Amino acid sequence: MGLNSTPASDRIHIGFFGKRNAGKSSVINAVTDQNLSIVSEVKGTTTDPVYKAMELLPLGPVMMIDTPGFDDEGDLGQLRMQKSFQVLNKTDIAVLVADGTIGIFEEDRGILRRFRKKNIPYIIVFNKLDLSDGSPDMQKAENILWVSSTTGENIHELKELIARQVPSGQSKYPIVSDLIKPRDLVILV
Repeated sequence: MGLNSTPASDRIHIGFFGKRNAGKSSVINAVTDQNLSIVSEVKGTTTDPVYKAMELLPLGPVMMIDTPGFDDEGDLGQLRMQKSFQVLNKTDIAVLVADGTIGIFEEDRGILRRFRKKNIPYIIVFNKLDLSDGSPDMQKAENILWVSSTTGENIHELKELIARQVPSGQSKYPIVSDLIKPRDLVILV
């Protein structure tokens, strides 16, 4: 099956999450090497999830998803955050993007707890390496990576790290087996 003919349901869904202005859209643009998402200094620029079907080697066909910030404010902000949390239900690999110049906040820890609760493999990306005065070595861990979406530094390494998150031997994701437990009653309509 070719890249363009692969249905969305057969693609690995990679969701990018984080606070407003952490650089989610900039990172996803760097990973896709396209201007997929609008980038602005204005908080809350991404108002709805943005989907991009592409090929990410060595994974093959994937669906990249840029989400609104999960620290939005007001009634409209609550709706945007709700959309971001809904994306979690279809995410196979999660990427938490944090602003490397300011670090991790409680909202970031909250989304990490959601990843763990849903058993979603995840990566923590500290963006804005080019602006950080701290040492990238202070946050080294297996699934933590410092990048610069502006200069492209470590973007290739991020793609490789994303590819390593897929469990070996798993080529397709279940459609409903993760929703149904033994002895559950299922009614198909």
